[in-house]
Amino acid sequence: MDSLDHMLTDPLELGPCGDGHGSRIMEDCLLGGTRVSLPEDLLEDPEIFFDVVSLSTWQEVLSDSQREHLQQFLPHFPEDSMEQQNQLILALFSGENFRFGNPLHIAQKLFRGVHCSLNQSGFRQHFAA
Repeated sequence: MDSLDHMLTDPLELGPCGDGHGSRIMEDCLLGGTRVSLPEDLLEDPEIFFDVVSLSTWQEVLSDSQREHLQQFLPHFPEDSMEQQNQLILALFSGENFRFGNPLHIAQKLFRGVHCSLNQSGFRQHFAA
């Protein structure tokens, strides 16, 4: 994840919250072997999650190198691999089912705590199914 490391380690600009205290509740999560602090609202609120994890973020926020890095985790196809990967990305962000559901919808449900909990160190972690 070299090209995305700065996104996981740079501090977030935290602006004022609706409660007037000026701070947000952050949750420490283990994603793979990487510890990240994410806003609780991102993990718990589907509307916020899908505003952030969206096709517009893919197209307008991520750099070419970040998109290329993430594309290496997509399936590779024998013919027209780039075109088929682009179709796969559109299907992913449009909510299409992939046999047993949409991976983004499944991930959001996992983040909401269906299969996550805090371990003894206070980190959210995903339980293997």
